[in-house]
Amino acid sequence: MRTRNIQDGFTLLEMLVSVAIIAMISVVLSQVFISTIRTNAKTEILKEVKQNGDLAVDTLTRMVQNATSVTCPTTKSLAIVNPDGNTTTIGCALDGTVTRLASASATTVYLSSGDVTLGGTDCASSTLQFTCTAVAGLPSQVTLSFSLAQKGTPGDQFERASETFQTSVSMRNDQ
Repeated sequence: MRTRNIQDGFTLLEMLVSVAIIAMISVVLSQVFISTIRTNAKTEILKEVKQNGDLAVDTLTRMVQNATSVTCPTTKSLAIVNPDGNTTTIGCALDGTVTRLASASATTVYLSSGDVTLGGTDCASSTLQFTCTAVAGLPSQVTLSFSLAQKGTPGDQFERASETFQTSVSMRNDQ
């Protein structure tokens, strides 16, 4: 009787091909995973920047609409005379190393969080811009423009999260 010499197992070449295929699939899957995590992180940062800007714009819109008068002492500040006769100044405030949108009357109230910045290292170089226009017979109008970016924006363009906000608001109580 003859015995057959049957060997169970894989050859070295089969093992190398299998390892190479698994390595390529692992690289592709890890790149997809990393890309998904980065995109999710940027989406969250952009959402925070947008929420901060929208809140600031809404607050400023209400304040201007309810004001008895508005003036722009500089292009970086807005003076609002409230219905109670008190004046509130809106502008840039340096909070440590972060330039923030703030309202100053008796106390300073920040209209943007400490996680976002108006840009620049000081208020003079920030993106905040006010323009007041008054035309006879028409309500005074304020044009507001600013950009918010995440604090400590990295140099990598992919990670940069910023948003520009601009609006024009007319007073309701113009006298």
